[in-house]
Amino acid sequence: MNSCPQAEKIIYYCLGALADKAKEDFEIHLKSCELCQHELGVEMAIENELSQEFEPGFVENRIRARLELRQAQDMRSFWLYAFRMAVYGLTAAIIGFVLIPFLLKFPLESVLDLSKYTDGAAELLGKLAPGNAFFVILGFCFIAVFIASMYSLAQIRRL
Repeated sequence: MNSCPQAEKIIYYCLGALADKAKEDFEIHLKSCELCQHELGVEMAIENELSQEFEPGFVENRIRARLELRQAQDMRSFWLYAFRMAVYGLTAAIIGFVLIPFLLKFPLESVLDLSKYTDGAAELLGKLAPGNAFFVILGFCFIAVFIASMYSLAQIRRL
């Protein structure tokens, strides 16, 4: 930031909005003030960058090139992606089956004894399914939660 009291005139000078007398006074000031000279150089560089004309399709070609590069990198990193998904799954399993019950002081012994639930589930299914139907249903639920967790973690990573 320029601490010169005439620094506010730099932008007006660049835009050609100063009156002739003010312009001459500012040009005299510019010869002696290094801060204003530097600030004027920065403003002129910005003006040059902003006034550049790009050929039609320049931005689109740059975006297309970046997308192709990203797709090529994604193809090469399949194993990294698979490893990342495995780590996400392991993390979800640890959090779901170890950390949350531990934090809630949930008695894991009562959860591991599922025989009382399998009998109830078999009765609910009208005794048409075997006694291990509960484990099949629980397995499908676990797979659904696992896939949903993997998908959501992958989407979070893309943000």
